[in-house]
Amino acid sequence: RARALLQQLPPQDCDERYCPDLAEEERWQLRAFSARRRREALGQGLACPVPGPCHGCPCRKCGRRLNKGDPGISASRLGDQFWHPSCFSCHFCQQQLVDLIYFQQDGRIYCGRHHAELFRPRCASCDQLIFMEQCIEAEGRRWHLEHFCCLECDEPLRGQRYVMRSGRPCCRGCFESLFAEPCQACGDPIG
Repeated sequence: RARALLQQLPPQDCDERYCPDLAEEERWQLRAFSARRRREALGQGLACPVPGPCHGCPCRKCGRRLNKGDPGISASRLGDQFWHPSCFSCHFCQQQLVDLIYFQQDGRIYCGRHHAELFRPRCASCDQLIFMEQCIEAEGRRWHLEHFCCLECDEPLRGQRYVMRSGRPCCRGCFESLFAEPCQACGDPIG
């Protein structure tokens, strides 16, 4: 449960103590972002038996009937509707959110991680939300400018050619010296 909670609600998304390298402007933005999310979207699903007046009502997600006394989940921010416990899950990752914190957006339920990503990109290196105006986007992921570095030598790759290795960028020099196959004829690495 603790591991699921850390994955679904990363502490760095709501507490600046987990983000020591933020500039003051970014700290301010994180505090404002976190406060707005708590105020507007945060809730907790309540597990309870389906009450009599809701007997025969459809589950908000799957549409199957809920009967009086069946286990159900009520989410106060989303009205007087109920879900099956297995249906009360993040719209994006499908992780169950029964007895965990959920966030709502446009009538959908999200875990904290994916709700935050609706509004801010997440750095593929440090897993923190990006509050800077600029970031690097490569291979369908985003990085803080200073985090887009070679996985081997840690040299910044901004504006340079690179090769993706195990989902992380690698500079040409490191790739050729460590991973490239040698040419059968001359022995030089094939870049």
